[in-house]
Order: sequence, then structure tokens, then C-alpha cells
Amino acid sequence: MPWVEFTADHVKARLAARELEVYEQTATAESEEGEPTSAVPRLPEIVEQLAAQIRGLIRSNPRVTAMGPAGTIPDFCVFHAAMIASVAMIALNPIVEGITDPRRDEYNAAKEFMKSLPTMNPSAFGDDPPASPASPAAPAFGGNPMLDF
Repeated sequence: MPWVEFTADHVKARLAARELEVYEQTATAESEEGEPTSAVPRLPEIVEQLAAQIRGLIRSNPRVTAMGPAGTIPDFCVFHAAMIASVAMIALNPIVEGITDPRRDEYNAAKEFMKSLPTMNPSAFGDDPPASPASPAAPAFGGNPMLDF
């Protein structure tokens, strides 16, 4: 499987225009000292932290012996990572009635997927097991494996 860089664009692609607008308005309205804050720097940090979390979960899989380049995740993890990052951005704000429940279901499914990474088959990450030789290293006599020397 190819490993790809997980970016803020992956997360933005999961959001409806109204969700992104609400996120930006909410983040801009927040302020510790009465000054508006910028929504822009938060998303790259969320993306970076989530990519590191995914890589850590994969690294904890004892059967995985190789990882993709730093800052990358397996391409099949992008959807789940974008779902979790979008929740981190908007915290499941109800945008339009009926949107919250499907988003919550997607989020729960993504969290279950994340739990599966430490036990997933290493071939899912492009870490193929060593190839066995096509022919035995020692001659076999009589076709009985017990007679292989």
C-alpha cells in the first residue's frame, strides 16, 4: 500500500462548505483576551498530531517491520483520519438537523478503525512477509516432507 502525506486539504474535503464556515467563524470568535484568533493554524496542528497518532498505532503492531516516510500514513487511513480531524475541528456541531447523527456514526467507525491498527495484518501497510523460496533448498525424496534433509 502506498503511504501518503496527510494534509489539511484531506480534512477540508470531508466538510460541507457550511461546516467549514461555522468552524472558521467559531474559531475566529474565540479569544482569551478579547482579540480574535485565527482558525487557520489549528488545522495543520490537528493533522500533524493525528498523523503521528496513526503512525504510533501502526508502529505498536509487533508484526510491522517497515513504515512509510516520516509524516505519511497509509492511503487507506486517510478517510478515517480526515473524519477524526473534522470532529476535532468542529466537535460535532449540529449544522443542519440530521447531519450530527451520521457524522457521529462515521466518527465512531473511524475510532474503531484506529483501534484495529495495532493488530492489522502487516501486508495492509505494504510490509510483505519474506518470500519463501519457490523450490526447496534441499532435495525432497519420495514427495514426503518427512524425507527432506
